[in-house]
Amino acid sequence: MKTPPDEPRKYVEIDSAQAAKKPGGICGDFIITERTAEATTTIVADGIGTGIKARVAAVMCASRLMELIRVGFTLREACHKIVDTMHAARTTDIPFSAFSVCRVLVSGHATVMSYEIPSPILINNRLAAYLPKQRIFPMGLEMIGEVNCVLEYGDGIVMVSDGVSQAGLGQQYRMGWGVQGVCDFINGLMVQGTQMKDIPKKIVSNVRDISGATYGDDTTCSVLLCREAHVLNVLTGPPARKSSDAKAVREFMEMKGTRIVCGSSTAELVARNLDVPIEMKNVSNAYHKPPSYDIKGIDYATEGAITLNQVYNILGEAPEKLEPDSSVSDLYRFFHASDTINFLVGTAANPGHEHIVFRQMGVYPRDVIVRLLAEKLKSMGKLVNIIYL
Repeated sequence: MKTPPDEPRKYVEIDSAQAAKKPGGICGDFIITERTAEATTTIVADGIGTGIKARVAAVMCASRLMELIRVGFTLREACHKIVDTMHAARTTDIPFSAFSVCRVLVSGHATVMSYEIPSPILINNRLAAYLPKQRIFPMGLEMIGEVNCVLEYGDGIVMVSDGVSQAGLGQQYRMGWGVQGVCDFINGLMVQGTQMKDIPKKIVSNVRDISGATYGDDTTCSVLLCREAHVLNVLTGPPARKSSDAKAVREFMEMKGTRIVCGSSTAELVARNLDVPIEMKNVSNAYHKPPSYDIKGIDYATEGAITLNQVYNILGEAPEKLEPDSSVSDLYRFFHASDTINFLVGTAANPGHEHIVFRQMGVYPRDVIVRLLAEKLKSMGKLVNIIYL
């Protein structure tokens, strides 16, 4: 068994709200997030102007910046390349966009780099504080701001476009609402007991109120909240070598988080190595309700490939549509409630998965369905690791 990756000590939950300048129009701001085992990176880009042209500029800027980070450029190197392009855009037809990028390591160390966009706000459950750019330095012929801080559990960072900071310009506020005004507003919300996940939509709503029941510009607010990750570990399938069974079960039991076993043979393997009985429960003749099992020390156990295939099919459905008393519904809830999901996939051959009946029903083999599930879960913002046994 390969050594599983270290679990992220801190998880960044992201909640955002946006509004277009024109009612029913396209917002010229764009938000993109990517999670890895090392860090969570979020970019807020604000394309010049409004509507489709601004949106295209913001998407191009954010996507290119994220790709540079993805292929190995440091945050500063990636920003330098984007800023050079934005400088050229001042005198050419290249789409121009302001941006702010926040990278939070699993240790909680955060770096925010801002170009032509308001500085970030640090927030916890007691106070919101404006973070002036700790360092402003040149990148080529442009200037960029950098803020560094360490986020503890319950801390967060608020990122806004200038549609927020300039709200009410020339109306209620001579110079606009301003970042300090946003801080004061957040502090008032926390006194009232407002949850952090509700702060973005309340800020965007207040922008409309102070701008005369309209929006003076495209408006975006994102809150990045640091909290403990909810980890789910899924063991499915026996290891390639039977001699590895005991080690695989031992390492599975040592992993932090919720433990789920998928597969009848896998459940028997775990029960045997833990020297505990296994009991079948929720027995049903219905195909859409695979059986589940009770194993001491395991949070949940159910069938393997069939259950995983059915969960994959309904993962994007609304929870109120779920069948009651179903192991598929239970597994759906476990996936949705988790931030980090570790799949431990046994590579022992299972001739049953090659049976023509499985093909007729469209049931993918274990290794295939796990990869498909991983992609869908990643698109939902989950961090997914696959470890082969």
